[in-house]
Amino acid sequence: MLKRLAVFVTLLFTVSFAYAQSQGTIKGKMLDKETGEPLPFANVVVMKGGQQVAGAQTDFDGKFTVTGLGAGTYDLIAKYVGYQDIKLNGVIVNAGQITFVPDLKAGQGVDLDEFVVIEYEVPLISKDQTSSGGTVTRENIAKMPGRSAVSVAQTVGGVYSKDDGSSDLNIRGSRSSGTDTYIDGIKVRGSQNLPNSAIEQVSVITGGLPAQFGDVTGGVVNITTRGASSEWFGGIEYLTSGFKNGEDGIIGLDDHGFNLLGFSLSGPIMFNKDSAGNKKDAKLGFFLSGELKYDVDPNPNAAINYKVKDDVLADLNETPYSFGTGDVTGGAVNNGQYVREEDLEEIPFRLNTSRKGLNLAGKIDYTVSPTINLTFGGSFDYNDRNLFNRNNALFNSQNNLQAVDNSWRVYARYTQRFKNSEDQDNPSVIKDAYISFQADYSVVNQTIQDENHKDNFSHYGYVGKFTSTRVNMFDQFPSTVEIVDANGNVVDTITGMMSNPNTVSYTYEPGEVNPILANYTQAYYDAFGSNPELIKDRETVQGGGALLNGDFPLSVYGMYSAMGTPGNTYQLLNQTQMRFTGTGNASIGDHALQIGFEYEQRDERAYTLNPYTLWVLGRQLVNRQIEQRDFTQGTFTEYPLAGGGGYSQFLFQQAYNPDVHSQFDKNLRASLGM
Repeated sequence: MLKRLAVFVTLLFTVSFAYAQSQGTIKGKMLDKETGEPLPFANVVVMKGGQQVAGAQTDFDGKFTVTGLGAGTYDLIAKYVGYQDIKLNGVIVNAGQITFVPDLKAGQGVDLDEFVVIEYEVPLISKDQTSSGGTVTRENIAKMPGRSAVSVAQTVGGVYSKDDGSSDLNIRGSRSSGTDTYIDGIKVRGSQNLPNSAIEQVSVITGGLPAQFGDVTGGVVNITTRGASSEWFGGIEYLTSGFKNGEDGIIGLDDHGFNLLGFSLSGPIMFNKDSAGNKKDAKLGFFLSGELKYDVDPNPNAAINYKVKDDVLADLNETPYSFGTGDVTGGAVNNGQYVREEDLEEIPFRLNTSRKGLNLAGKIDYTVSPTINLTFGGSFDYNDRNLFNRNNALFNSQNNLQAVDNSWRVYARYTQRFKNSEDQDNPSVIKDAYISFQADYSVVNQTIQDENHKDNFSHYGYVGKFTSTRVNMFDQFPSTVEIVDANGNVVDTITGMMSNPNTVSYTYEPGEVNPILANYTQAYYDAFGSNPELIKDRETVQGGGALLNGDFPLSVYGMYSAMGTPGNTYQLLNQTQMRFTGTGNASIGDHALQIGFEYEQRDERAYTLNPYTLWVLGRQLVNRQIEQRDFTQGTFTEYPLAGGGGYSQFLFQQAYNPDVHSQFDKNLRASLGM
């Protein structure tokens, strides 16, 4: 009764759960070497890294099935009483596929203390290959020139990738967005980078997609990472193609300046023990790997690169503008336009385009029992680089924007296999059942910014402090004004010269945040600061070529960014993904049943800001509340003339209108103590 109940529960789970990253299966048969008769109830143990991860028992026909295996390479050990043990090495299991191993033929009456070791050979044609594509295992990955999972996937027919350093893959002509990538069952958002030593297997499905990938229009890249080992092992590697020697060049093999330091470490944490307390196979183990990278120029090109010589550029930074002479400015000219060919020099690599990166991957495998496994794992990728901008190449490479990307993901997986009934009179109808559940969480962050200013938006485009001197001045011609009371009723009408607050002087103190940018305005004041008419107000100063806060300097020939121009972009992106998935599988006769669920929740946030524009908006939002006169408050002065007549002057206060007082102006005044 209990067995039937267990079978019923198994069936319920099987009909209820599945997830996109399917498990693999091993099928085979154990026979008598001499007679070819099946060996029933033989024990088959599945090992990975010296650690037992699963097991099965042959049926009356000598057949065995091991389900719920993650993609990777396994060893099989088959044992039968009175027969020599057999070990089959290097069995490759692919996700969502059945691996059929050759018949295990055991001999009787030989040395039972020795193993018969057989090396598994991948068949030319897989019996369970229902889709097109290919699988690359760790042994082959180690022989490839490329180190990333993307470069491995590119070796599969039908997969195309642009030669621009991106990780986008196009499968059979589809858009890159039509390709889904999974790492250990996690649908990848953001970076796919993994340490090379962490990659166990890369499978690519280019056609005949299984039903669980129903939302894919291109193809699927399935990446499996390495698991724990029952024995300690590790390694460290260092790769380099050259070292940067200042701006004079790279000492090494090329102008790329690639450097990588990698490591891996794996071993047991906890062992099973026999009755005497001796350690047996590992019960809990871990695997950890990482890579630290640095590139001087990640994408060197065949074109010749130039820059302005250091001494010439220093002079340009100090005096970036030239002006006309006399009482008028005559227009501002960027001195970069006077640069000649002899002021340039060839450089071996593009300036300020370096890239730094760190990626880590780890996994903990826990064999709770021969039928239950727990796996915890995750990966982390960090990348910090400067974005090459051809406009900045000659005069302004130090202001290439900085892009910082980091993504991480973690997961937990529970897998349980159910034993088949050993009762010959009442065999299991449903066999080889297993269930597997996985929960994972992913985070992707990207920031594009000026490397010096980051999220301090007031520093972008800041030139310095401007001080206005304002005095009340009277109109040249009289105006007629209606005097109204507090209720808006007209109580009088007066005619006279009205007062206006006017700016009569606009002084400048250069700032230290953008010293080169501040020199543009300083050049104007050096040239015309002694002429009160040319520094009397903001409009005059700006019209003459000086930079106000938030202004761009004139470009050089409309082609190259001027010296000292900070980037005008701040971009922030944040994506999170939470998924709960499950799968169940069982066999009924020669038929397999797999049905399941997948729950996915995403949160995506992003914004892009041009900080320079904030200065323009800020000027539009201040003082709007005091733009009008208050005709109910003021002074009236009459100046009579001899013989009669005369004129009048009216000095009115500014009216405060709270309805148009912006919150920005309120906050600004509060921060300035006004």
